[in-house]
Amino acid sequence: MQNNRISIILSDIKSFVQKKVKSLDRSDQEIDYTTQRKYVGNIIIAVLTERLSVKDGLLRFPKGCDDPSIHAAWHALCHYEADEDIKEKNIDFNDQQIELLEMIAFEFKDGNPLPQNIIDAYKPYYQDDPISYESGMKGFFKKLLRFVNFV
Repeated sequence: MQNNRISIILSDIKSFVQKKVKSLDRSDQEIDYTTQRKYVGNIIIAVLTERLSVKDGLLRFPKGCDDPSIHAAWHALCHYEADEDIKEKNIDFNDQQIELLEMIAFEFKDGNPLPQNIIDAYKPYYQDDPISYESGMKGFFKKLLRFVNFV
C-alpha cells in the first residue's frame, strides 16, 4: 500500500516536470511576430512619408527578432538607402523600390508575413545583420566579433 502511494506521487511529479519542460521548450511553441510586424510597418511608413530618416528607421527595428519577414524588410530598407545614386539616374528603379517598401508596410500593417519569394530574395544578406543581435553579453560578443572581422 505504501509503495503504491509513493509510485503515484512519483508519477505525478514526473508528469508535472515533463509538462513544465515541454512548456519551456521554444521549439514546440510557434512565436507570434504580429506585433513586431505591425511596428516595423509603421516604421517603413514613417520613412516613406519622411517623418523618419532611413537611418533612424533602421535603428528602431526590433533587435533579436528571428522573423525572416522582418529581416527581409530591414534589408529592403537598407537597399533603399544604399541605392541613392542609382535612384537619381533611374526613376523606374526608384519607383520599384518605393512600391516594394509600400507593399511590405501594408502586409505588416495587418501582421502578415511577406511572400516567400521576397524573403528568399533577401536571404543571402541575413548572415550577421545587426537586428539579429540580442541585448546583454551575448549581443555584445556578437558585435565585437563582427567588428574584429571587419578590421
